[in-house]
Amino acid sequence: ASIAIPKMSDLLRKAKDGATKGNLGRMRSALNIYYGNNEGKYPGSTNSYNYNSTVLSATLIPTYMDKMPKVDVGPYHPAKTTTIQHNTFSSGDPHDGEGWGYDSWSNYDANWGKIWVLCTHTDSKGTRWSTY
Repeated sequence: ASIAIPKMSDLLRKAKDGATKGNLGRMRSALNIYYGNNEGKYPGSTNSYNYNSTVLSATLIPTYMDKMPKVDVGPYHPAKTTTIQHNTFSSGDPHDGEGWGYDSWSNYDANWGKIWVLCTHTDSKGTRWSTY
């Protein structure tokens, strides 16, 4: 039991990591399809910051996705489907663990249309979540 429990815990974490990375890929694919269907525009807003934004769920569901996928970064934060409209994410960001970060503010911003995981912790391979 002392050997099996840590291994099981590690397998569960890797499964959550894989699911979150897959969900990030789904989100990026949906955004790219939306971009192509809407004359080179991402879902947007006039705000550069909006906590628990509905800009993605309102535009991507149900046409591009059936529901908002969740961010589940293992032992660090509870699983969330929250989207925070933001234009950057740094190691000191107060939104660590709040779900998805999405830059929808301006096509003049280099990160416009980018989506990322709002987490400064690392995955099971030691890579920071916010770098994906």
